[in-house]
Amino acid sequence: MSARERSRGAIDVDGLRVELRRKAVRAARLHVEASGLVWLSLPLRFPEAEAVDLIRRRRVWLDLHLRRFAEARQSVTLWGEPLDDAVAAAALDRLYRAEIEQRTRELAAAWEPVVGRSALGWRFRWMRSRWGSCRSATRQITINVALAAHPPEYLEQVIVHELVHLWVAAHNAEFNRRMDQLLPRWRAIRREMRRIAPTRPGDGSDRVGADPTGADRHTAR
Repeated sequence: MSARERSRGAIDVDGLRVELRRKAVRAARLHVEASGLVWLSLPLRFPEAEAVDLIRRRRVWLDLHLRRFAEARQSVTLWGEPLDDAVAAAALDRLYRAEIEQRTRELAAAWEPVVGRSALGWRFRWMRSRWGSCRSATRQITINVALAAHPPEYLEQVIVHELVHLWVAAHNAEFNRRMDQLLPRWRAIRREMRRIAPTRPGDGSDRVGADPTGADRHTAR
């Protein structure tokens, strides 16, 4: 435990479990994490009764974010199918990466001989605006990890798409001709994919770090 964080505990406030983290800070602040964990950072000598009062005063704010995170967890999918169990953002990241890497290896092994081109390296990362990218000069293909949330045919379309770019760099008639021959449904799949945006579960909201209106100043006495 760091010098700035001296002790931890937990309290139940009207049926809500809140973890207490006493630190060398001047203000008490509430936090909500995507996993559903609620915790309160508070000064070392902050009275517990005041902590309970703060939680009660911010209960509407807490319930709002807890509900939003619960809805987000319920909407998490793997290869287009809902995940039965809620998965924390960090664990989901590892799961998606493992799944996307394995599935990409399988699809690449199947498609590279058919396309007649092979990548020298496959990379996997979260991207906000692209499902995949190809560097023709180095034959490096990057796959968006977010594809693991969607039907496998989306990943297949991206892999074939990027492999064809190793023949044709531009999206021109020759590129379209090759795609039509290799994957006749690619245009329909692409239209479906254009209706959604790549998203990372919990992106930008894994933690509501500090309730902007819920800070209580306290001077140790």
